[in-house]
This record gives sequence, structure tokens and C-alpha cells, in this order.
Amino acid sequence: MNRFDEAAKTWDKRQVSIESSDACVQDLLSNVQLKDNASILDYGCGTGFIAFALKNETNNVIGMDYSSGMIEVFNNKVSEFELDNIRAIKHNMNEEELPKEEFDLIISSKTMHHIKDTNMFFKKSYDALKDGGVLCINDLDKEDGSFHKDQNNDGVEHYGYEKEELFSIAKNLGFEVLAYEIVYNQLKNEQYYPLFNLIVKK
Repeated sequence: MNRFDEAAKTWDKRQVSIESSDACVQDLLSNVQLKDNASILDYGCGTGFIAFALKNETNNVIGMDYSSGMIEVFNNKVSEFELDNIRAIKHNMNEEELPKEEFDLIISSKTMHHIKDTNMFFKKSYDALKDGGVLCINDLDKEDGSFHKDQNNDGVEHYGYEKEELFSIAKNLGFEVLAYEIVYNQLKNEQYYPLFNLIVKK
């Protein structure tokens, strides 16, 4: 069991997760006009804050996460509300591929810093998007390693990201940068950590 399996049990009660997820979604929707029948992937979906916020009557939303505990909570909510166009599956980005040219939108919130090869994450996302599809990365601005110090940085591969580093990776793969904004400042360990949204288009 990884630490996120245990955390999943109380994840939906974390006010900061609710607030930061909402800020991410509101910024995304202010920059991108989604089609009604969009195919959406929430990568690193957790218990589904963002996936459920993006669900409507006609689109199709799939969540992927490495944590079995998070997937279980997500799918329990799907069953509870008897929804048929949203679900979550377990996935390991380091070892598994994504379906090709499948999605209109891929969104990933506070997940990429747990994946060692950032370029690989962008490349797999690019290949999984339809032409004109959008990738939204929500993650930590460059930090000093203190954000996860309470977990001894267990599973942390990057202490946030510098804007220009991500622009370079995205553009080299053929993405067009649509927007970059600091959308939320998370208070933790008696300091604020900025969270950005990077929105790019295939």
C-alpha cells in the first residue's frame, strides 16, 4: 500500500484539495471552450475532484491513478450517484501506454512532480490527444523541497517546476502554449506555495 491509498480514506475532507481543484478547473474553463461531447482524461485523478467538476450530461470522463485506494473512492462515488459517463482505472505512467489520439482534454493536477521523466509525460499526453486537443498541467511552482517534508519527500521526483523549463518541453514536442497562470497559493508548513496551470494545445 502506498501512502495515497491510506490518504484516500479522508481525501474528500481536505478543504485545500477542494479549493485548489476548483481554482484549477475555473482557470481551465476560462481559457478553453470544451465541446459538449468531449473525451476527457484526468490523470492522477485522486478521488475525482476535477473529473467530477468537468463531467456533464454528454461528455465522457475517465480518471487514471496509480493508487488503488483513490480509484476505489472515485468509483464508489460513481456507483453511489449511478453515473454512466465517468469512471476511474488504475494506471502507471512509467510502465504503461495511453490510448492514441483518444482525448480532447487531458488534465493532470499535482501529479507530474511524482513522475520522474517529465518529457515522457508530455510525450505520452501529446500522443493520446486528438489533433487540437488540450493538455492542462496543474502543479507546484519551483520550491525548495519543503512542500512534502512531512512525508520526507516520499515519491517526489521534482520540487516543482520552472515555467521556461515546461515551455521548452512542450514546444519541442509540438504543443502550442495557450496560457500559464498562478491559480492558487497553498498554505502549508507556514508558507505559501504557488500552484500554476499550464495549458497547451496539440
